[in-house]
Amino acid sequence: MTNTTDDIVKRIEDRQAEMLPGQKSMDKLSLHYLANISVAAELAEAYAALEANLDNIDVLKATGTKLDAIVSPVLIAGRELGDYATGTITFYAPFETAVEIVVPAKTKCYAILGDGSKLYFETTVEGAIDPGELSTTVEAKAVERGLSGNIGAYAIQGMTGAITGITSCENELPFEGGTADETDDALRERYFDAVQAPGKATALMIQRALNDDPAVSEVKVWNYGSGDLGIMVDYSGGIDETSSDIVDAIEANIAAGTHARGMLCATIDSTTVVVLEDDVYGGLIWVRPRCHISTQEVLTFTYLDIEENSQTAVATIPAGTRRGVMVAAVMAAESSRAVKILTAPTSPAGNSYDVLLGMGEAGLLYNLPELTDVNVAATIRLTDTPETGLVDLIEESLTSFLGSYLIGENLEFSDVQKFLQNYFDPTADEYIGRPLKGIDEIVSLSVSGGGQTAVKNGDKITVEEDWRLEAGIINITVAT
Repeated sequence: MTNTTDDIVKRIEDRQAEMLPGQKSMDKLSLHYLANISVAAELAEAYAALEANLDNIDVLKATGTKLDAIVSPVLIAGRELGDYATGTITFYAPFETAVEIVVPAKTKCYAILGDGSKLYFETTVEGAIDPGELSTTVEAKAVERGLSGNIGAYAIQGMTGAITGITSCENELPFEGGTADETDDALRERYFDAVQAPGKATALMIQRALNDDPAVSEVKVWNYGSGDLGIMVDYSGGIDETSSDIVDAIEANIAAGTHARGMLCATIDSTTVVVLEDDVYGGLIWVRPRCHISTQEVLTFTYLDIEENSQTAVATIPAGTRRGVMVAAVMAAESSRAVKILTAPTSPAGNSYDVLLGMGEAGLLYNLPELTDVNVAATIRLTDTPETGLVDLIEESLTSFLGSYLIGENLEFSDVQKFLQNYFDPTADEYIGRPLKGIDEIVSLSVSGGGQTAVKNGDKITVEEDWRLEAGIINITVAT
């Protein structure tokens, strides 16, 4: 049903005709008609406003800030914002200066667009023209996020204010890196992920976001219950520094009230301390109270670092710290990373804590998988006509096969035996490529890793949930 003014007038007249059958069509200048059309116009506006408001509360039709409002209860961090374009701006003096001329941080400059409007940029650090110099080049960024900040060289033409001794500025190189905010369609997709996969949405969305990072080769997410997640990221950047990209991806996709907790390695319950056997690839120590902390408490831990040395870390829990608020411990050195908690203290104040290991930020922790070498030792007897480079091909096959293992995946002895005789091919069915020619007999085969050894069919190397296997020493011996 349409709701234009004319349509509504027609419906009003039809209804009136039903009530007064003798009524004739009226002159459009009659008071009766004018009353009808006035009412119809008001109703048409009301219908239009209603339809617009219905669109604004429909996730399929709403756009912009209206869509942001709809998805906000589910996607706490909201729309993913674009990046600022970055570059440099060079400031010039008319002659060599006798004194230093300072260019303050947030000095604002502008480029003039084709329509005459201005696009603004500002310095992100302080710069200076030194005595005897004519110019200085300072790092800068676009004031607004988005693609518009990606300007060409020499587009910047002036400053919004004056700096004594500086007469001009320009960008000798383009500004780059500006990206658009998340589109409405992409935001809807993340929203539907959250509402269509109850209980699994956070894991699904975090995995998708982290897998988009080119430095990440694999992601696993565990739901430990009670609002705790474990996030394992096979990240090429290592653990020297926390990855802001990983933290941002977790923060943008984690559900409200949920913690990415890292690895639980010890618990403190007043005078009862339990140190778990779990270890990690390496991370920082975090303490999470399980009760309100009324007075400051200082906790001292010993931990095993990645070089297998015992170290000390201290966590100071401020008075008034709420239940669940993670506090980072001060490590033995800024670069020190813990693989395991060795000892944890009691709490004289009677408080309870979880002791966690992971990289990241409070509530947004992640771990890297523990890399576990698998060594293969085999003795083979060859036929009279083995193919050229057979031993090298076997070693390549086993190295590729072991490198394909996922985090937490067990290794079967029979699979090693399979790819000793068939070239591993990830594009082939069941990864079995062509047979390797020239093996008359497998005299012996031993597979070892993670403190375990497999020597016959049915044996396997059982891995922990945070292990990832990789090839160690592959030793193929030819029996005479």
